[in-house]
Amino acid sequence: MKKNKLTIRVATEIAIFAAIAFALDAIQGGIFKGVFPSGGSIGFGMLPILVIAYRRGFVPGIICGFIVSFIQMLGGIYVINGSSFDNSFLQVMGPFLQIILDYILAYTVVGFAGIFSKSFKAANSKGKKVGYILLGSILGGFLKYACHVISGGLFWLNSGAKFWGIADDSWIYSFVYNGAYCIPNIIICGAVMVIFALYYDKVLFPADISEVTKED
Repeated sequence: MKKNKLTIRVATEIAIFAAIAFALDAIQGGIFKGVFPSGGSIGFGMLPILVIAYRRGFVPGIICGFIVSFIQMLGGIYVINGSSFDNSFLQVMGPFLQIILDYILAYTVVGFAGIFSKSFKAANSKGKKVGYILLGSILGGFLKYACHVISGGLFWLNSGAKFWGIADDSWIYSFVYNGAYCIPNIIICGAVMVIFALYYDKVLFPADISEVTKED
């Protein structure tokens, strides 16, 4: 019975944090639409996924990220039409691969921050706690950045877009464009996670932490 209650509690938290992440991302997207015309925004969109990843672990973090990606797709997707590619494989599979990289993987991989969840909870000093928080936040954010860069490099080249005077006919465009919002997001969300770890650690330590440890 205790195990069932815990499972329901974790599932409920995952759903709540996924909804918060989607809402934050949607608000940010509206604010920065004119700045990042090909998608992307700066803010706290990754934060709920990072929190659940540290609070509940790697698997819940991955699940939360996947749910966010699914909700994002329900709200609409934007991809380069397959007919724009010269390669016959990309003409057929290009749109699907874009969805996988820019939506499914881009949000799901943020949950990889949960790899450091147990180490963070077992840390016996503030310095170690901050270290594990930063490692996970950077890992999750960098993996998301990598997904967008790969998608941009493979599918968005020669779409006619320009960013900061850089034409999208090279991988440099993808690195710069996606880095312009992904890197600030890593810094912002990492900083908030550090604040949580140092001053509001109850956000990252559920009341049933002992039960979670036993289940793990």
